[in-house]
Amino acid sequence: MITLLWRTDLHISDKAPRSRTDDWRGTLLGKLRQVGALAKKHKADAVLDGGDIFDTKSPFRNSHEMVRAIADVQAKYPCPTFSCVGNHDCVYGDYSFIDRQPLGVLFSTGVFQRLYDNHEAVFIDHKGVKVRVVGVPYHGAEYDMDRIWGIQKKDENYLVVVAHLLASRAGGTMFQGEDIIKYGDLKDHPASIFAFGHWHKDQGVYEYAPGKFAVNVGSLSRGALIEDNVERSPSIARLRFTKESCEIDQIPLEVAPATEVFDIEARVRTESRTSMMDSFIDRIQEALSTQDKASLIEIIRGMPEIPEVVREKAYLYLEKTA
Repeated sequence: MITLLWRTDLHISDKAPRSRTDDWRGTLLGKLRQVGALAKKHKADAVLDGGDIFDTKSPFRNSHEMVRAIADVQAKYPCPTFSCVGNHDCVYGDYSFIDRQPLGVLFSTGVFQRLYDNHEAVFIDHKGVKVRVVGVPYHGAEYDMDRIWGIQKKDENYLVVVAHLLASRAGGTMFQGEDIIKYGDLKDHPASIFAFGHWHKDQGVYEYAPGKFAVNVGSLSRGALIEDNVERSPSIARLRFTKESCEIDQIPLEVAPATEVFDIEARVRTESRTSMMDSFIDRIQEALSTQDKASLIEIIRGMPEIPEVVREKAYLYLEKTA
């Protein structure tokens, strides 16, 4: 049997997201250690990484200390780690700059192996079962599908494509204008498995055609204080290959409860302010549509439920506008 572990989108940084109250860098290094321990437990032949190991694109804003700490953790893995390249791993999201980036340093140390373009990984077990893994790095908001369809099966039993690209059951376009690959559009591709990084949401494992799977389990990290991150438990996927079949399952990581690592009170305050502002604007719009000659100042003055600090701020803005 050949066993591969899949992880993606660590987004490690020296600076913690505003919503986190814990030791962010220490937490993410701990997740890397967990993956290493799972690799040992499940006797993995390799760990596959989907990209965005780093969060900050500028190489000058990632400390040498952090890069060294990652290398120290990875050096203790019982198997090699093969990494694709994400948009956060390089300035401008352009992977031609990879050798100037922290990830390029980790490639040079040998704790990470390259997994993109002509850099492939091949695994063969004692029974002759062969798995070939090919990487497609992030290459812009408009995806070059020819580079995906140009990947052809050779003499391997299983072809796995690792891609740092948005993908889902529905497909379409992200609101920023970036493509989203539809799983079903890949049904005629020779790959047995597409493992997707880039989208942080856990979309699970989905069989989009008989014997063909999309692995899209989301990010290892939970940076933003949004509902999905509060409720989501980061996980990795285990891919096991025998001559007869491939099996895929998710393995959740151990993480602290959201109440211990997120500033929940700040979220409540933000939501309260947002709700108050929405109500304030709605009242003004309603009054302007029903009171022909009323000024904004008169309307605001006639809203006794509005806190005084909001009222004074509104007066100040109106005076500046006048």
